[in-house]
Amino acid sequence: MEASYSIIEKENEYRVSLTSINSEALPEHIMTILTDRNIDVSELMIERVNGKSTTGQAVLHDITGWVAELFFANPNLIIYYSCDDMTPIPRRNSNSGNRDIPVNEYRSKLFTHIFDTYMASHQMTGVTNTPIQLDNYENGIGYSLYFHFIAREAHNNIVEILKENILEISGK
Repeated sequence: MEASYSIIEKENEYRVSLTSINSEALPEHIMTILTDRNIDVSELMIERVNGKSTTGQAVLHDITGWVAELFFANPNLIIYYSCDDMTPIPRRNSNSGNRDIPVNEYRSKLFTHIFDTYMASHQMTGVTNTPIQLDNYENGIGYSLYFHFIAREAHNNIVEILKENILEISGK
C-alpha cells in the first residue's frame, strides 16, 4: 500500500505514510505466504517536516484516525512500525516515571498506549498490537530496538512468522 497524509498544526508539520515493504527482501517461504494470502505488509512512517514543539494530542488523534481508516479499508493489511531514537522528544514526560527511558522505548510505550486507547474508545476487537524488543547489549553496553505489528487476529500467525524472521536475522 502506498499512501501519505500531511498534518499542519501551527508551526508544526508532519508527514505520515504507509509504504509496502519490499517482500522480495524476505525469505522465499515468507514471500510465498504473503503472496498466496494476498497480504500487504506496509511500514508506517511518521516524519516531522517542520517545527519543534511537543506533538499534541490532536495531532496524535489525527494520525491514529488516518491509519485506522486505511487499516480497516484494507482487510489484508498488516502495519509494521519501528520506533526510532533519532529525534528527541521535547519536554517529554517531565513529571512521569518514564522520563529516564530511551526515546525509542518511550515511543514504543506511547504507540501501545495510543493503540489501546483507540481500540477501547471505539469498542473494537479482533486487532492486535505485537511489540518486539530486541536487546543488543554486550557487557552492559548497547541499545534496544522496538518494533510493532498491527494486524487482525486472523493474521497473527503471519505476524509470528515475520517476528521469528526479525529475531532470526538479529541473532536473538
